[in-house]
Amino acid sequence: MAERQCASLLAPQKTGIAVNAQIGRLYASNQDALDDRRRERRHATHFEATLETSQGRRFDVLLADISLHGCCVQTEGEALRQGGFVSIGLCENSMLPAIVRWVRGQAAGMEFLRAVPPDQREWHDLMNFGLDG
Repeated sequence: MAERQCASLLAPQKTGIAVNAQIGRLYASNQDALDDRRRERRHATHFEATLETSQGRRFDVLLADISLHGCCVQTEGEALRQGGFVSIGLCENSMLPAIVRWVRGQAAGMEFLRAVPPDQREWHDLMNFGLDG
């Protein structure tokens, strides 16, 4: 059986096109470059929120920043895991479902499963006015 040959992405192909430049998004070396990958600007805040895990555990977190599609939180000893599904809310009727995208120490980044709906005024006020709580 003949071995399958894989074409190198760095070698010229019959089309005459060579891919030999690194893609900045994939090789970001500093936080500013990583922030540029986001869909929209994050708004810094300092607001207490409630987080609920898919197992029903609830605990308070500090909302460090927020955008229409995600947020960053600080926890105090509560372990979150990357890929875990959670809900996060500013009050009981403002819970938003999210997935934990990264965890670094006591900080975690989350992506909302859907953009913050227009009727979630608390969330939009937080983004628009940077309210502290």
